[in-house]
Amino acid sequence: MIQVTEKSVSLDGNCAFVDFELDAYSQLDIELELEAPAALDIALGEVASGNRVNREPGGFRIIRTMQKECAAGKSSFAFDLPHHKSPYSNNSSVPLPPEAGNREIVPFRYVEIVGGKGKAKLIRKAFYGEFDDNAADFVSDNAQLNKIWQFCKYTMKATSAFGYYIDGERERQPYEGDSLSNMLGDLACGGGPVTARRTIDWLLKVPTWFNEWQLITVILVYDYLLYTGDHASVNQWLPQLEKHIAKFVPEENDLLRDATPEEISKRFPRDLIDWPTPERDSYELGKFNLTPNCYYFEVMQIMYKLTGKNEYKITAEKVKAAILKNFRNGEDFVDSIGSTHTALHSLLYPAYFKIADLSENMKNALVAKGMSCSVYTAHFLVEYCFDNGMVDHAYNLLLSNDLRSWSNMIAKGATIAMEAWDDTLKPNQDWNHAWGAAPANLIPRCIAGIKPLEPGFKHFAVTPHPGNLKEFYCKHPTPCGPIELEYKDCLYKLSVPENTQAVTAAGIFEAGTHTFKLA
Repeated sequence: MIQVTEKSVSLDGNCAFVDFELDAYSQLDIELELEAPAALDIALGEVASGNRVNREPGGFRIIRTMQKECAAGKSSFAFDLPHHKSPYSNNSSVPLPPEAGNREIVPFRYVEIVGGKGKAKLIRKAFYGEFDDNAADFVSDNAQLNKIWQFCKYTMKATSAFGYYIDGERERQPYEGDSLSNMLGDLACGGGPVTARRTIDWLLKVPTWFNEWQLITVILVYDYLLYTGDHASVNQWLPQLEKHIAKFVPEENDLLRDATPEEISKRFPRDLIDWPTPERDSYELGKFNLTPNCYYFEVMQIMYKLTGKNEYKITAEKVKAAILKNFRNGEDFVDSIGSTHTALHSLLYPAYFKIADLSENMKNALVAKGMSCSVYTAHFLVEYCFDNGMVDHAYNLLLSNDLRSWSNMIAKGATIAMEAWDDTLKPNQDWNHAWGAAPANLIPRCIAGIKPLEPGFKHFAVTPHPGNLKEFYCKHPTPCGPIELEYKDCLYKLSVPENTQAVTAAGIFEAGTHTFKLA
């Protein structure tokens, strides 16, 4: 899908500045009517400094410049964009969308033209993938929450241009961890199954190099099945998935170990924990690390659900027993065997994957750590808090104005989610990373509480957490039609699509509209 926006501006010999309001993967064409010949200096980018394009935004924030000698009178030309090249030669970037032809696209919001007198028309052609703007909606009485929702929903649309879930402009490559939050948000906000299916196909052929990431492919397939009901694709993937997961062989203690430095030098997958590394909350890495083993436990459970093979269930039980035996220090979990440190991740993941419940002391410790994690782990953290009696903390994290917050991204001028919470925390980051937009799935999944229980939403849960909200409305797309949930005056009004059932604390509801109240 191409969206064309035109902006006209007068040229007075100084700097003419244009704001397209939203960042988007785009091409730029320029039409001129000049009073006299002129040498123009043109720039486009994602970051502004006052009424100028920031020409030194740092990292992988977009800046492109072009010098053009132009004759008097009318003329037109395309802004010349060099073709994308990943800074990592071993990476495989996705191709340009067919609609772009052989012309490159980059994400930009601002354009400036320096020099010349006359008139200019700037024509931006923005590219989007499969996305229905009207399929999903959320609005509440909290203006900040609404702004975060719109920011994250637009991120899903804006990063869909290539038809794959990419990790951002720097590499333009699917990563399993990025795709996890991206897919849940995309399918909840208006993206269809095609992008998700293509991305899973890609990742089964081109896995990346972190242990947790490669494990996540299994979670991706399961979530895809729940959201789409596409059994045919999942059945096609299963043989590849089993072969893929067979690469993970636990040691004699039933735990996965990290790669050695020598193995890492040979590109063996290694433990990630979180990224960038300062967001690991001082996690103490060892030979056997807790976080990837929590993922492994979850993945073995999912493989059992997908295949019915008892071997996966047995492995899951062994891994759980090994985690409880080797990573406990009193009631706390520790980061690795031999460590006495408990990072946020070591509190979160055993609880999130239901290996063990958190005691009240451990929940208090989790609250005390705040958002001591990346934009990726924030997805798990906020969801866990919503679903486990820590709703106030979940809202505090979601609506925070601190450095590590979605409001901070918006305040800094981003209209697509950043790769990290702030440029200061990851100086080489880009400003077009969908893994940073977790509220795109957290708001419908946790605040409205809409989650599929069976493939294709044949059965779905509605477990809302309004917190201090006085009212909200959520529209959530499904293969059977939209789910709509309205909350006002402590009453819920739920619209259930045909051929589905909603499971709520007030009972099971068939197709139709139902009004109920929850304690």
